[in-house]
Amino acid sequence: MVDHMPKHASDCNGETGATSIIARVSAYWSSLRRDGRLPARTDIDPKALGDALPHVFLAEIVTPRVARLRICGHKVETLMGMDMRGMPLSVLFTGAARDEVQDALAQIAHGARVTLALEAEQSFGLPQVTARLALLPLADLGGRCNRVLGVVVTEGETERGPRRFALARMLSELSDTTPAQVEPPALRVIEGGRRF
Repeated sequence: MVDHMPKHASDCNGETGATSIIARVSAYWSSLRRDGRLPARTDIDPKALGDALPHVFLAEIVTPRVARLRICGHKVETLMGMDMRGMPLSVLFTGAARDEVQDALAQIAHGARVTLALEAEQSFGLPQVTARLALLPLADLGGRCNRVLGVVVTEGETERGPRRFALARMLSELSDTTPAQVEPPALRVIEGGRRF
């Protein structure tokens, strides 16, 4: 597979770095689309993600509003200070934000891409942390949207976890459902029909 990620990344800290990493992962995801269909989980090549890989996770959509983490980069696991495989994606969020995140997952399950701006909950002695999170839908080999490629990039000190996030705002929600994803009806010729 061709490496679609730049060989040399730009600054990975702050607003510019967060935007750059998310934009590059999103561009790689878009490059895997064929005829308007969602990329498959098996299309993802970790080598192609380059230095964005520590910020990336893969999650399985187990219900339309619940996703379970399957693979996490070490920058993602730093947020909770533990191995997060098998945990629901909602573990990264405050209780107040979970309904909104579940609403976003419901859109992703129908093929939408979502980007969120996040703020870590405040606690005494912990520095302020903000983040951007992009959620990109993936399909299985049967074409069903049941996986998520996620990328989260933080600004601020995250080494002292766990850090959970509130939703600051939804930056974008883009529908990727296209006519090419819908199978055309099967048509057949009926002999003996009326002629004009």
